[in-house]
Amino acid sequence: MNGTRILIFIVFISINVPIGVAQSSMAEIAAMQSVPLKYQVLKTNEHISIDGRANEPIWQQAPWTSDFVDIEGAHQLKPTYRTATKMLWDDQYLYIYAELEEPHIWGDITMHDAIIYHNNDFEIFIKPFEHHPFYYEIEINPLNTVMDLMMSKPYHFAGEAIMNWDVKNLKSAIHIEGTLNNPSDKDNYWSVEIAIPFASLNTFGRPTVPKAGSFWQINFSRVQWQHELVNGKYGRKKQESGKLLPEDNWVWSPIGLINMHYPERWGYLQFVEDKNEDNYIPHANKKMAWNVFYLQQLHRKKHGRFATDITALEGYTSFLENDFNNIRYTFVINDDQTFYKIKIKDPTISQVFSLDSYGNYNVSYE
Repeated sequence: MNGTRILIFIVFISINVPIGVAQSSMAEIAAMQSVPLKYQVLKTNEHISIDGRANEPIWQQAPWTSDFVDIEGAHQLKPTYRTATKMLWDDQYLYIYAELEEPHIWGDITMHDAIIYHNNDFEIFIKPFEHHPFYYEIEINPLNTVMDLMMSKPYHFAGEAIMNWDVKNLKSAIHIEGTLNNPSDKDNYWSVEIAIPFASLNTFGRPTVPKAGSFWQINFSRVQWQHELVNGKYGRKKQESGKLLPEDNWVWSPIGLINMHYPERWGYLQFVEDKNEDNYIPHANKKMAWNVFYLQQLHRKKHGRFATDITALEGYTSFLENDFNNIRYTFVINDDQTFYKIKIKDPTISQVFSLDSYGNYNVSYE
């Protein structure tokens, strides 16, 4: 091969720590190969009133995202109803506006931090720091009821939802083109307008106000249930067996799996002051490292341990070989093949991305 490969065996004491949930098939890995989407969010100096309407002239300059697709990808059925968002930012807030087409707007959850996705809802996932595994989730329903939480790391790496964390001073509002909880008419859409204070995402004392040209990872999800009327009231539709019909999951940047908690599959938010700004997103290194991780999980599931050489991985030709040409990397594995770490350096950029078998990763610049 044309790349530089360094294979090192080192000895570690084996500890029975659970490793991330294994990918189940090559088809599942193939479904996660799409390039995450990117949105350039324009900076504004204009005052924005959070009323759910996006009436300010500056909102007209903010482009819409592409319409949401099925969480598994555009190859699945097109969503029944259109959903799209647009964003702005200033020195204090990230502003998000979303419109959700909906002929039957309903909701019955009114308690903060309740399980909002038991109603139709709009969800925001934000990861400000590429160096850290934690991220934030905000969910909101047509009653403007909010659930907000911090994830220490994804669930499949034994992460837990920190429910007592709140987005302090969050501003949110709902606008309804139609009538709420009225089954006698047909509605048009409901919209969400949110202002997320950067100061409230200031974790570990590190400032979170972005600089022009910088990137965050972000994604949006819409949970949509089929409904039925019981005594004239909306509710989630059930099968004859009494079991709920499954919900639809429509997203901005598709994951490939029915699971939003794969931050490496989210889209990129680029903060800009001018629409003509456009910086390169160093996604390729991350994609290669995560593909190694996914294939190693399959290998361990089949053989009981990790492969000592990534070129020996089943799926290497399909998912890695072309990308690893002219890429420098080091691959380190312990003697009993229960732990490894890969470090990838693209000579065309200064970023180095490393990832180990526990899903721990690091981004550095050389």
